[in-house]
Amino acid sequence: MAGNTSYEVRVRPERVEAALVLRLTGLLLGAEVERTAVKLADVTGVLPPPRCVVLDLRDVDGLSAAGARMLGEFARRNAKQDIRSAAVLGRGTAAGRLVASTVGPDLLPVHDTVDAVVRGHLPESPKSMEGLDDQLAALTRMLLDASTLEQVLRQVAAATTVLIPHAEVVSVTLRDPAGRFFTPVETDGVATELDRTQYETGTGPCVDVARPDGPGYVVEQDLATTSAWPQFAEAATRNGLGSVLSTTLQPSPEPVALGGALNIYSHRDGITGDDRHRALLLATHASLAIARSQVAELAAIEAAHLRTAVEARDVIGQAKGILMARQGLTADEAFDLLRRTSQDVNVKLADIAAALVGHCGEHGELSRPDSRRG
Repeated sequence: MAGNTSYEVRVRPERVEAALVLRLTGLLLGAEVERTAVKLADVTGVLPPPRCVVLDLRDVDGLSAAGARMLGEFARRNAKQDIRSAAVLGRGTAAGRLVASTVGPDLLPVHDTVDAVVRGHLPESPKSMEGLDDQLAALTRMLLDASTLEQVLRQVAAATTVLIPHAEVVSVTLRDPAGRFFTPVETDGVATELDRTQYETGTGPCVDVARPDGPGYVVEQDLATTSAWPQFAEAATRNGLGSVLSTTLQPSPEPVALGGALNIYSHRDGITGDDRHRALLLATHASLAIARSQVAELAAIEAAHLRTAVEARDVIGQAKGILMARQGLTADEAFDLLRRTSQDVNVKLADIAAALVGHCGEHGELSRPDSRRG
């Protein structure tokens, strides 16, 4: 890793039967331990409450003893609510042994796969509209109790993942008073790429519905055949996502005039009428939460997002320069190599670039594009 660079831990919620699976990526070290504890509390507050919470830690690059203790406290709080907890992490790995010795198998058993946790133990989670009113009422109470806008948006994104069965990736688009779009929260880094493609091209479902004169929602069931947004559609299908639903977030009252979209990405033909109705209800809750937010707080979130984007572009540019100098690549070849390596190892492109810049290996860490098989 590069110097003292800190990589934020990302928490991606998803449903598997009656379990809530939280996929963590990054370094669970230092100050990131406390920040991750807050994120875990946010995403597990969504309804309906899961029978089991599975912490998928296979993509966590570093785990400290403090991080393991935090996971133990998280499991202990779940147990008080009759919610089972489990960790997915090779039992023979150093991190797996650390979790086992620090927390204990009774509180947080360690398994090799998610299937090993939920197979044969949990009933299929309900997928009908039954009980949705109570779930949304409870979500409303949670949002009213949230202390920050970022917390509100994380809870909305997590609730969308849980309450819409076919939601594979979720993001929130916001449009500031100057008409600039940005993504303050998402459940997977893929959403950041897909949203950014739409912002840069000025076209796409989230951009269309986030505009003041846009439609209430846009749904496309087969992005491989649509001609409406070719660049966005290509990026989505390249990442294995074939359908999209974007539902507008109504602008808050003047003079702020904020708007946006709740974006749901799924497999081809994966969006149902039930999903669309639920998305409309969730977007209404998100709109009310945004309307209650402070303008200054939203500006701070946007500024932080912009700083992160600029830093990512800078480090990617440095990594491209290293590859161009050491391996004789063009700028396009260097970027393509970084992008394909990111996809191959399932690590964010910016993190791949930062690792390359930090290590600056003697012979270069990546191979030329034309030397790869296939």
